Amino acid sequence: MTDTAIEIRTQITRLRALSDGTGLKGDYADALQDGADRLRDKLGKVADRYEAVAVKVSAWAEAVEDAQHQTAAAHRAATAAHDIITPLDALPEADLTPTQKSDLDHARASLIRAQAAFDGAVGDYESDARRLSGAIEDLLDDSLEDSCWSWTSNLLERNAAWINEALEIIGWIATVVAIAAVLIACAPTAPAWLALAASWAIAGAEAATYGTALVHTALAATGNGTWADVGLDVVAILTLRMGKAAEQGVTAGVDATRVASRQAAKDAVSAARAEQSGARQEIARELRNRSISKPRRQYLQGQLKQMDAKARAAAKYPSQHEPEVSAAEVLRAGGSRETAVAKKASAHESAKHAESSAVQSADRDVNGSAVKNSAAFAVGTSVDLADKSAGNSEIFASKPSLDAYGSGKDSFKFHTSWLDPDLTTGAPN
Repeated sequence: MTDTAIEIRTQITRLRALSDGTGLKGDYADALQDGADRLRDKLGKVADRYEAVAVKVSAWAEAVEDAQHQTAAAHRAATAAHDIITPLDALPEADLTPTQKSDLDHARASLIRAQAAFDGAVGDYESDARRLSGAIEDLLDDSLEDSCWSWTSNLLERNAAWINEALEIIGWIATVVAIAAVLIACAPTAPAWLALAASWAIAGAEAATYGTALVHTALAATGNGTWADVGLDVVAILTLRMGKAAEQGVTAGVDATRVASRQAAKDAVSAARAEQSGARQEIARELRNRSISKPRRQYLQGQLKQMDAKARAAAKYPSQHEPEVSAAEVLRAGGSRETAVAKKASAHESAKHAESSAVQSADRDVNGSAVKNSAAFAVGTSVDLADKSAGNSEIFASKPSLDAYGSGKDSFKFHTSWLDPDLTTGAPN
C-alpha cells in the first residue's frame, strides 16, 4: 500500500504540472486544467488514505505475527505435554513409579500453562484486531465516499446529453404554448373550451419553467451546464411573476375604478337634487293647496318627474357589459385579453367622470399595472426568442446560430468547487 501511495504522489506531481497550463493552448485548455485540478485534489486524498491505512495495516500485521509466534510456542508445549500424559494416563495409578508420577504432574501443569498462553495470545490478537480495524474504518470514513452531492453530480454527468435535449424540447413546447395562448386571446370569438385549454397549458408551461430552472441550476453547479441558462431561467421567472402581479393589479384597479365611478354617480345625483331643492319646495307647497285645478296639479307632478329624470341622468352609472377589444389592444396589454378588457372598461369610466379625482386615480393605477404587464411580456418574450434564435441546438444540428453567442454562454460553464464537499476539505497541494 505504501508503494501505491508513492505512485499516486508521482501522478499528482504530473497533474500539477498539467494544471499549471504550461504549453497548453486552444479551447480545450481551460477544461483540461480544471479537470486536472479536480483529479489532483482527489488523488491527494486517495494517497493520504493509502499512507494512513498502510501504517495501521502494518501494525495489524505485526500483531498477527506476534500472535502466531505465541500460539505456535503454546502449541509445541502442549504437544510435548500431551505426549507425556497420554501413555502415563493409560497405566493404573498404583503401577506408576514416583518418577512417572512426578513427570505426569509436571506435564499436566505444562499443558495448563500452554492453554493459558494460547488463550492469552488469541485474546491479545482479537483486542488488537478490534482496535486497528476500528482505526482503519475511521480512516475510510472520509469525503472520498460517495456523498449525496457526488452521487448527484455523477448521475447528471452521465446523463447530461439527453437531459439537455429534454430541456430544449420542453423549452420549445413552452414557447409554442405561450404563442398559441396569445393568439387565442387575440381571437374575438374563441370557444370557451379552447380558452380553458389554453389556461391549463399556460399553467403547465409555468410549472415547466420552474422545473427547468432547478435542473439547469443542478447541471451548472456540477459543471455539466452553463450558468447563462440559469440566468435566462431567472429572467423568465421574474417576468412571469411580474406579469402575474401586474394582472392582479389591473383586476384590483378596475374594481376600484368601478367603485369610485359608482360613488361619483351617487355624488352627482345628490348634487343635482340639491340644485333642485328650491324648485321642489315651491312645487310641493303648491301641490298641498287642494284648490288648484287638476290640469295644474298634473303639470306640477310632471315637473317633479322631469326633475327626477334629470337627477338620475347626472348619475352616469357605469355600464356592466364587457367592452370589445381588438387583437392589437390585446397585444399592447401583454397578450392578456382580461387586461385589455379591464383597461378599456377603466378608461370608459374615467371618461364619464373626468371631474372625479378618485376615478382618475384608480384609472391611473390600472394603466400603470397594464404597462408593467406589457413590459414583462415584451422582455420575457424577447429574451426567450433571442436565445432560441441565436443559441445552439441539441436536437436540431443544422439550426443556424451565432458562434459568439454560444461561446459567450459557454464562458459561464464552470464547476462550482465551493459546493462540492470532495473539493473543499483538506486536499493536499
